[in-house]
Amino acid sequence: MLKQIYTLLSVFLISFSLFAQDASRENVDPSELGGPILVTYPINWQYTPEAVLYDNGPVVNSPGGGPNGADGSVLQTALGLNVLGFAHQQSSNFRVADDFVVPAGQTWTINTASFYAYQTGSTTTSTITGVNVRIWNGQPGVGTVVFGDTTTNRMSATTWSNIYRYSDTAPGTTRPLMKQTVTIGVTLGEGHYWIDWQTSGSLVSGPWAPPISINGQTNTGDALQYGSGVWNPIIDNGTSQAPQGLPFTLDGTIGSLQMKSLKIVQNNDQVKVFNTPPFSTGSYKISFMVYIPSGKAGYFNTLQTFAGNNSDWGMEVYFDANGTGRCFGGSATAQTFSWTAGQWHMVEHVVNLSNDQSQFYFNGQLIKQWQWSLGASGTGGPNTLHATDLFGATANDQMYVDNFKLESLTLETVLFYDDFEAYIVGQQLACQAPTVWTTWSNAPCGPEDGMVSTDYSYVPVELTSFVAKVTASGQVELNWSTATELNNHGFQIERKSIDGDYLAIGYVQGNGTTTERKEYSFTDRTVEPGKFVYRLKQIDFNGQYEFSPEIEVDVHPPLQFTIEQNYPNPFNPSTKIKFGLAENSNVKVAVYNILGELVATLVNTQLAAGFYEVEFDAASLPSGMYVYSLETPTYKEVKKMMLMK
Repeated sequence: MLKQIYTLLSVFLISFSLFAQDASRENVDPSELGGPILVTYPINWQYTPEAVLYDNGPVVNSPGGGPNGADGSVLQTALGLNVLGFAHQQSSNFRVADDFVVPAGQTWTINTASFYAYQTGSTTTSTITGVNVRIWNGQPGVGTVVFGDTTTNRMSATTWSNIYRYSDTAPGTTRPLMKQTVTIGVTLGEGHYWIDWQTSGSLVSGPWAPPISINGQTNTGDALQYGSGVWNPIIDNGTSQAPQGLPFTLDGTIGSLQMKSLKIVQNNDQVKVFNTPPFSTGSYKISFMVYIPSGKAGYFNTLQTFAGNNSDWGMEVYFDANGTGRCFGGSATAQTFSWTAGQWHMVEHVVNLSNDQSQFYFNGQLIKQWQWSLGASGTGGPNTLHATDLFGATANDQMYVDNFKLESLTLETVLFYDDFEAYIVGQQLACQAPTVWTTWSNAPCGPEDGMVSTDYSYVPVELTSFVAKVTASGQVELNWSTATELNNHGFQIERKSIDGDYLAIGYVQGNGTTTERKEYSFTDRTVEPGKFVYRLKQIDFNGQYEFSPEIEVDVHPPLQFTIEQNYPNPFNPSTKIKFGLAENSNVKVAVYNILGELVATLVNTQLAAGFYEVEFDAASLPSGMYVYSLETPTYKEVKKMMLMK
């Protein structure tokens, strides 16, 4: 189906062979084939718990399901996968690599990285003796090395990860995974990078690197392996022939800020008391972001009254380690919902005391609504709101909380806000239950920079200009500048049609506090012809915000045929191509390799005048230079693009 802005994916099946594959991977024993597929969850990230900058994917896909209650990294032979681990041992000069991206506008200082490896037959005492590492500003062998070498042992720690690697038919203890921490110490600007590493050990077998493991999924990434002087894609050699990714994490800082979140583990009991006496009238919303790693669990509750063991529970929410959430409100029967490990989620709880009603939302979806005075279990309680309790109930609980906010919906006022940034750098939490969190200053596990207020005064950012222009390709470029900034978290860009409502279309990070002039820009690549209004929503660190003046923009159809440079470029694995048609035309947009062979036809039809966008998915194609073209009866243009895996 064609639209003015549309996506069309092209998929090609290309077979890759891995150099020296028999010596470079540990295959599953044929006797281990068959068996069940266990549960796991994909990794995604938005904020960063503790100091984690980047998580490339999960190694655990059976939390607590391994031998002796350990976590399992399960090879899914039922899906046609056959490789338990990939060689990256120093003794045979094998290496492995995978990629990561520093987002536009960010600077990362990477302090450490963590990798996984095993040597078949080891005990849970690590036999790993060293790791060397490099970082490239492009694909290994194509880009250049910006950090590290192939000889320096950068390993600072190695320990059993409480994970066993095994097939779905033979849960065994012969492959305990060791987690290695290596010292990095490099600052990188925005860009697409690759990290490659090599591991040594004291046993004969391996070391072997386990792939990312996601239940029900065969293709988990685009990692590479080096052997005999050649870098090749890592492909599982089972019947699935699936590309694999490798689990690793990067720890450090974004800019000068050490990113931290409130960490709740067993016996951490953080109670945020909202008001004394408890609120008895009005409508309030409690909201925060929550992150729980793979295999872990979490819990919190909202209290009608806080009085230790004699408290009145208005709502209880459990995040069970199997990915099921349970909300108890107004009944002893829970309303279940799903959550994803390793990903930040938005939690919202609305309590309307005036109407004696309550709603629990998860990621913007209403999960449960009930009469608030019935209490969490339905046995009844006062129609009051007193506190939130973030509690580590079990040894498996590990929950991170950020951007905690209490709002009065009646007064449209933020009563409390804290984003927990940078509050426990180099410090471990050791709370004893319960900690009454009346202000941040007396919360031993909380930050020292929070505030409790019923009247925030707005700290202005001095906006000196805000202008827009329409490019030849129909995109809208917004530019603005500030003379001074104080506590400026950033700018949310919002757009609406003349008669419509504002929608957020992007975000640009601010500069905190500065007396220097700062320039900002944002390009709206998704706008269609028509009249639109733009504005900026400037947001302070305390949650307060203010809108800029509005700008009206008239986006006309193109006056000439155009095809834009693909974005992003280089790309992996997909990129977008925008083109404009000055009149109704038969249109062909196609992609060719450097030999001139057609690899994809993205568009081949009659289209009306206007702006268009098409997506090219090259997941099945090898890295390299490609050419794409726009052809009409009266116009033809060709551009290059680079696929870097």
